[in-house]
Amino acid sequence: MDYMKWAVTVIGLLPPLLIILYKLWLGRRISNRANNVDNASRTLDSIASASGSSQSLPWGEYEVFLNFRGPDTRYQITDILYRFLVNLKIRTFKDDDELRKGEGIWPNLVKAIEQSKIYVPIFSKNYADSKWCLRELAAIVEHQERNQGCIILPIFYMVDPRDVRQQTGPYHNAFKQHQQNFDEVTIGIWKDALNKVGASKGWHVKSNDEQGAIADLVTGVVWSLLTKNSNVLETDKLVGIGGHIEALKERMALDSPCVTIVGIHGMGGIGKTTIAKAIYNEVSAQFDRCSFVDNVREMLQQKNGAINLQKHIISNILRVKSDESIANASEGIGIIRDRISRFKSLIVLDDVDEKFEFDEILGNIKSFLLGSRFIITSRNVRVLSTLTDDCKLYRVREMSHHHSLQLFCNHAFKRDSPPSNFETLSKDIVYVAAGLPLTLKVVGSLLFQEEEAIWKDKLRQLKEIPEEKVVERLKINYDTLNEEAKQIFLDIACFFIGEDKELPSYMWSDCGLFPITNINILIQRSVIEIVKTHLFQMHDQLRDIGREIVRQEDIRHPCKRSRIWSNEKALDILLNKKGTNRVEGIRIHDDRDKKKPGDISKECFMNFLELRYLDIKARMLNDDFSNSVPGLRWLRVSFKYSDRMPNFIVDNLVIVELLDYEGPKSTALSHIQMASKLKVLKLSGYWLDEFRKFPHSESLEILNLDSCYYRSSLFYMDLGIGNFGKLKVLRLKSLWVREITGGMMPSSLTTLHIKSCSCLVRLPTLENLENLTVLSIECCYELEEILGLGGLKSLETLSICHMDALGNVDGLDSLYSLKSLTLRSCDALERLPSMASLSKLLHLEIDSCLGLTEIHGLGGLESLQMLHIYFATSLSHLFGFETLLSFNKLKALTLRGCPVVTLLPLHDLDDDERGVKVAILDSLQELDIRGTVLMLQIFCRMIKLLMFPSLTQLTLTGMEIGNADRELSLDGLESMEELVELHLGDLTTLRSLPSLSKLGKLKRITIDNAPKLRKIEGVTGLKYLEELDLTGCTSLERWPVDELSCLEKLKILYIAPGTSLIDRSALRRKLLKVSIRSRF
Repeated sequence: MDYMKWAVTVIGLLPPLLIILYKLWLGRRISNRANNVDNASRTLDSIASASGSSQSLPWGEYEVFLNFRGPDTRYQITDILYRFLVNLKIRTFKDDDELRKGEGIWPNLVKAIEQSKIYVPIFSKNYADSKWCLRELAAIVEHQERNQGCIILPIFYMVDPRDVRQQTGPYHNAFKQHQQNFDEVTIGIWKDALNKVGASKGWHVKSNDEQGAIADLVTGVVWSLLTKNSNVLETDKLVGIGGHIEALKERMALDSPCVTIVGIHGMGGIGKTTIAKAIYNEVSAQFDRCSFVDNVREMLQQKNGAINLQKHIISNILRVKSDESIANASEGIGIIRDRISRFKSLIVLDDVDEKFEFDEILGNIKSFLLGSRFIITSRNVRVLSTLTDDCKLYRVREMSHHHSLQLFCNHAFKRDSPPSNFETLSKDIVYVAAGLPLTLKVVGSLLFQEEEAIWKDKLRQLKEIPEEKVVERLKINYDTLNEEAKQIFLDIACFFIGEDKELPSYMWSDCGLFPITNINILIQRSVIEIVKTHLFQMHDQLRDIGREIVRQEDIRHPCKRSRIWSNEKALDILLNKKGTNRVEGIRIHDDRDKKKPGDISKECFMNFLELRYLDIKARMLNDDFSNSVPGLRWLRVSFKYSDRMPNFIVDNLVIVELLDYEGPKSTALSHIQMASKLKVLKLSGYWLDEFRKFPHSESLEILNLDSCYYRSSLFYMDLGIGNFGKLKVLRLKSLWVREITGGMMPSSLTTLHIKSCSCLVRLPTLENLENLTVLSIECCYELEEILGLGGLKSLETLSICHMDALGNVDGLDSLYSLKSLTLRSCDALERLPSMASLSKLLHLEIDSCLGLTEIHGLGGLESLQMLHIYFATSLSHLFGFETLLSFNKLKALTLRGCPVVTLLPLHDLDDDERGVKVAILDSLQELDIRGTVLMLQIFCRMIKLLMFPSLTQLTLTGMEIGNADRELSLDGLESMEELVELHLGDLTTLRSLPSLSKLGKLKRITIDNAPKLRKIEGVTGLKYLEELDLTGCTSLERWPVDELSCLEKLKILYIAPGTSLIDRSALRRKLLKVSIRSRF
């Protein structure tokens, strides 16, 4: 019996014992698998692919390259920074010297360096022990010297920057060891790299407690550099756009995790593009990456159109230049599938037609990350309905009478409603225009400041044209133009959309077309626009009208038309010698075999007596063309894949562009020396030795030299520029020169741009340039000073960017005409002259000037409207700031990443004065104080002392106070009744807010990391509130559902995870469309 009892006992214990053993085995297996996964992840992070394949890093695989020594920092600041960057979906190469297994990996490392934009070397105590770290750093410095826009952001982790810069301390010992294994040249290159980067301003981590804060700050700088202005599209003053936005947002279902296509359709001129731009601006911030591609229809009509469209999208999404080649559309689809799929993307394709096939260009829609959205516009609804079975269609219908009248009046009277004596006529014209925005805009502009009789005549014309003939209605505007304006309009429609207005104007002026007056007429009539301050733009329907007018000149015989922009037609006319004296312009984008020799001879140009514009490829030409086109004013020749320079000696040439020249340099310029009327000369790829022999033209007004260099090792450029007595614009880009010599520049200069001359150390003095209005110097990393700056009495715009060695801007205080000043990434700049004398300054931006400690004279900037200061990490004082506020001219104020700045000296104010309103800032619309240790009490006192009646956007983030127990107050916030967006973050002592009930225009509220905030009052009055983000407000009292249920516009509510702030199910029953989320 005892045996049986023992057996029963053992059998009873056996199942639990087996379970315990199984769990131990399973736990160890899971642990091993986790370790394997972690090791694999680290390996992938570090080396991406050790195969050495040329396809391992396609399309700019990385944006940021981390260079560090693993044993020192891998589990410290490097991992923290890496995770911060990856969380923002910034493609980051995290190198690790322990994973470098031999020389085979080096080509991939170099490729990663070359494809990155930003480099973060993390110098640690034993960094110099690693030959890999030093090799990479040298490669980074070499790449930066060759390429504009590459930025190095060093971090000094527990090491003195002087030891890095001077190779002392542990770095000295490391190099002692290296000298036994490497030659003097290699050692010298490494030391030069350490000296250059070590001398740059960066971040010094002195204790582990600082790691997170500095990693966060570096991440902010990187994000700012990568995304600044990347998602902003220009739109006109919008009328009646709100309904379209709401309808499209509903179709986009932004809260849904699916991938959705929304198709916008409607007739030409109905406003599809404007609406697409508006919705893009509205929602782009909710996506990781965005791309807007306009004129897709026209793009697909060009050679390799589908590939170019793919490259455009890839370039936008990956934020890289589209220099990589794609052999065919299938390869492009593969790149999109592999590279784009990691991002939640917004892609807008404007104006597609039946040639667009989604699957043939973008691949399977299921390959895109969940949450991605496509917006596609087309005149043809059938094109959209065939894209997918679930394309959400939105038809843009005619504008309402109310909005039509407002839009028309905006252009006819520059106001929202008509004067009483024109009210009836205005309503009649609006009725006839039938709600077509383009017609309203064009006709309204046409009638601006015209007499009543003209209005009545145009109304009769509109009534005589049937409603469906929109093109003929729009052509009314063309018919009213004078002959010169018509010629300029047709030139732009056929050749110059997207072209800088500056160059065509010289041709038109020489042809007697009076471009200044007539371009203004075209702008006033809303026929063309000038975007980005200098580029021609035109509505696609107006473009088509212009080209149709040219086609109608002779439908059957293209050779008898005035302008030829089609490759096929132009080649047919030239090769078959069909030229006539009616042709005024030809543009050929050659689509034939690159290796095929030119077969266009002088005889092909016979009879082109009136040809004034020719854009052609040199490889197509094979003859002496001297005086074969006597009327030619503008010659643009691209020499890519060609080593021949055709002779185009023409007396009347006004503009000459010789681009990408690869042939014998000694004869390159001799062919244009007889052009006595030459005003514009643009050269790229030429020897500067030969340019010095070029006769000094008294007529030359614009000179562009791009990527030019010396045949010998001579690095001192004496071009004799001072002898060009009428030169107005000089642009020097990517010139391999150390010094520009030869005396002073011509005093006639009005614009001077110098960019990416990376080894330039000296400029001639500028003191004689009394007519200069624009000066821009960028990416000249070795230039230490700008001589004669104070003599530029007419200067209005000054931009100095990415100038690592520039130590001062002496003379700034004498620029009395200055209106715009930008200083960006000038690390060696520690002081500025007082700005008190710059009374005309309107815009001031200081960005990433890490050494700048003080700014003096703000109190003299009585006209300043925009003040933006970003990441000036050493800036401590803004002298005159309080006086600047008293001028009441500021419209936007940004202070971001300035951890030690002090805004206002309030030492003269006692507690009784805090409630006194000492200034009313009724012009300020945007205020952004972010990432700044301001002594938060000072800003709170500012809110009490100042009134902001026009403020629409307020951001206060990352501010701390010395006394953590002192309660923080934002009294005065309740008076900002125009606020649309309110963003508060890291206000760790904030316990309460003033009532928000008066802020009835608020649409977005974000309050992040305010752990002591217990209550928010007045929310029930915010009837336009769309988004409420309370992440990090862990102490908020429970909110009754009835208080939130009245927020009918509320779409998104973020709350801290794990909190019971609201009854979610009850709120969803009240507000069916609200999305309740948590951020982790």
